[in-house]
Amino acid sequence: MTDGAGVALGIEAARRLAQLGLVDIQPGLTDAEFVSIERRFGFEFADDHRAFLAAGLPVWTPGHDDHPDTASRGWPNWRQLDSTLQDEVTP
Repeated sequence: MTDGAGVALGIEAARRLAQLGLVDIQPGLTDAEFVSIERRFGFEFADDHRAFLAAGLPVWTPGHDDHPDTASRGWPNWRQLDSTLQDEVTP
């Protein structure tokens, strides 16, 4: 079940973050990526956070986002975390 207000809030937050131009935003997470991340870490994203990350994935890119005002340093790269963990558990 999704909360329409939460989805709208997440999409608007992603739009505003993109407008700031202080963060590298990659294509949003797919449904399959959400499922994988939520299973691996044992939680579910709230509707607003899911919509936010589906609209675009903010990440820190070395060399591109080194300015001290860059907002992305606190954002986990969920794709990278997922693939890193996958590499660690795959022989």
